[in-house]
Amino acid sequence: MKIGGVIMAAGLSSRMKEFKPVLRLNGFPMIQMTVQSMKNAGVEKIVVVTGYRGQEIVRALKDEDVILAENKEYAVTDMLTSAKIGIRKLGEVDGILLLPGDIPLIAPDTYGRILDRAAFLLSDKNRVHGMIPVWEQKRVHPLFLFQEAGEQVLAYQGECGLRGTLKLMETEEIPVSDPGADRDADFPEDFLWMQTYARKTKGVSREICEAWYEEVELPEHIRAHCRAVGMLAGEMAEKLVQGGACLDVELCRSGGFLHDLLRLQKHHEQAAGDFLRIRGYEALAWVVEHHRGFEGKPRSVCREDVVVCLADKLVQETERVSFKVRYEKALGQRIIKEEKLKDFRICCELAKEFEVITGERLQELHISE
Repeated sequence: MKIGGVIMAAGLSSRMKEFKPVLRLNGFPMIQMTVQSMKNAGVEKIVVVTGYRGQEIVRALKDEDVILAENKEYAVTDMLTSAKIGIRKLGEVDGILLLPGDIPLIAPDTYGRILDRAAFLLSDKNRVHGMIPVWEQKRVHPLFLFQEAGEQVLAYQGECGLRGTLKLMETEEIPVSDPGADRDADFPEDFLWMQTYARKTKGVSREICEAWYEEVELPEHIRAHCRAVGMLAGEMAEKLVQGGACLDVELCRSGGFLHDLLRLQKHHEQAAGDFLRIRGYEALAWVVEHHRGFEGKPRSVCREDVVVCLADKLVQETERVSFKVRYEKALGQRIIKEEKLKDFRICCELAKEFEVITGERLQELHISE
């Protein structure tokens, strides 16, 4: 199933009083986090429609592989015009995700529920035109349209904007549990809520990780190990997403960068979790606290804490190693601790699952800066 995304970011930000797309959340420009959220669902072809102060958006997305399109009439047109520009730029796809640029906090699971249902309906000739997620009895984001519905959007000449096109379509509601799908940044108080919720649920930029290394005076050799684990965790997450999983890639990457943040302290994983939690970073704290090993086999490798844990076990100092090499000392003892043997076996089982999903051998991935 070929899915494209259109992110509409041409507006004036008049109610916010600041230019929304470049306001920072966890160290990322808002528009970059919006793109990241869609990429977490495996959407590879994403069009970002710019307009007002478009070059600032271009700069904010310099590290993202997106297609840029311009709504030159942004000052006198509405979101429907930007949607049409984006849909035309996408070309031939099976379905389209439409999202305003100021809704950056949609959970991977929300995209997953929509796309799973879309895949199920794709071959049904009598299918609905699209799907809309619903949270607490309210329609939220993103909007999903099958290709023929996108063509209806392009043909619409009414005066009721994107809402007017939806009134002419049959849509299905998809229940989700996702406050982030309901909140855009229209007013300053909305952005304050976003800042708190982003800290609670998302990862952070590399710049923030580096600043925390400085704050805790982390030795350089531990920093180097953390960077290597972070890069590998991010790469693993990207491969799983390409294989059909929905994962927060930046949560994996920054979880890897920070997993040994307080390694010199006793019970370092808990100490690092406390460091992050007191600053409001709940999801990141959870990932860091659980990087040491597995009490039991996780249901799936497609979990952020599992990805970071595996990445840590595949990196010795800064070098990639196999699980066999990493556990060689523990498994070579005359009396092998049962917990170490169990951990080794779980890692090998999860590696096999990774290979089934991605088609690549986990222990052959290379760390890349």
